[in-house]
Amino acid sequence: MKICIFMPTTFVIDKNSNLSKNNMLENTDNRIKQYKNGINKVLELNKKNNIDIYIADNGFDFKEKICIDDNIKVISNNPNNYGKINKGAGIIEIWNNNIEIIKQYDYIIHFEPRQLLIDNYFIDNFMKNPRTLFTYNHNISVNRHFNTGLFACKSKHLLEFINEHSPELLVKRSLGIENVLYHFFETNQLQYNTLDKMSLIWYNAFTKKEYYW
Repeated sequence: MKICIFMPTTFVIDKNSNLSKNNMLENTDNRIKQYKNGINKVLELNKKNNIDIYIADNGFDFKEKICIDDNIKVISNNPNNYGKINKGAGIIEIWNNNIEIIKQYDYIIHFEPRQLLIDNYFIDNFMKNPRTLFTYNHNISVNRHFNTGLFACKSKHLLEFINEHSPELLVKRSLGIENVLYHFFETNQLQYNTLDKMSLIWYNAFTKKEYYW
C-alpha cells in the first residue's frame, strides 16, 4: 500500500491579495517560522513510517528563505490564481496541479504544516489501520463539517472530489472547503471514520491566537 503526506504551503504571501488586505493571512516572517516548526515536527514524528512526504508551494520563490530537508519532495510550480481569494479554492488548485502524483498513492494524508503537531496521534492511528479518517469541527453553533488541516483519504475519493468541485466554484459561491468536502462524503455515502482530535496547534491568522484541536 502506497501512502504519502501531502503538504500544501504558501511560504511567501502576495501582499496585494484580498486575503492579505483583509488581514486574513499571517505575515511572511511569522508564517515561515510556523512552517519550519510544523515541517520539522512532521519529519521527526514520522521517521518510522514508510511514507513519502511532499511540499507543494503556491507562493513566490521561497528557496532562499527556508531550507527543505532532503527527505521531502518539493513541488514548486503550483499556480495561485484562486488561493489568494479563497483558501480552500487554493488547496483544490494545488491538488489539481498534482493529480498525477496523487494517482500514484492509495491514500493521501493531507496536512497543512503551518500547524504544529503536538504528537503523532492522528497519523499513527491511521497507519495502524489505513482508512479515510477525519475529525469534526468543535464549534457546535455552526453546521457540522470536517477539519481540513489534517485528514487522510483514499486517493480515488480525493480525485473524485477534485473532479466535481473546481476552485472556481468555491470562489464564485464563497464556499469553505470544510463544508464542501463534508457534504461530498455525505451525499455520495462514502465510508469514513473520525477521531476525537487532530492533536495539533492551529494558528489563527485573524485573531493571532493559538488553538488546540
